[in-house]
Amino acid sequence: MTRSKAVTAGMALLASGALVVGMAGSASASGLNVSVSRSWGTATFYPDGDWLYVKDSSADGYSVQAKIERWQKVNIDAWGWRDHRTGCYDTTSIGQPGTGITTCNYDLTENDTVRVCIVRSKDGVRYGDWLCSDSTKA
Repeated sequence: MTRSKAVTAGMALLASGALVVGMAGSASASGLNVSVSRSWGTATFYPDGDWLYVKDSSADGYSVQAKIERWQKVNIDAWGWRDHRTGCYDTTSIGQPGTGITTCNYDLTENDTVRVCIVRSKDGVRYGDWLCSDSTKA
């Protein structure tokens, strides 16, 4: 093997190794788990896998609805929280057998700033204001 071919082969091997390392690092979640909890229910977002867990803790006829909000640009010079994924809810009569927890799996963009919010609802009508967690990275 000539010196130029050896150098070319070595450079190609080094570049492919850097590509693999770069790809492996970009697919992992960067944030911490965040939760919001009240006496009537809890929701937790797990960035590793983009899982949202919702639990209704009170058999009072209301369900617990959870959503994920994303921090995003809303116009040319302003940022704000906007609904990103909605529709994950739990009542004391549903959920995974034996756990009473409903799980929703989402595919979120890595490193987006997000938070989880919960509210009580009945027959599709919200009861009270949304309560939200601290932010994390998806």
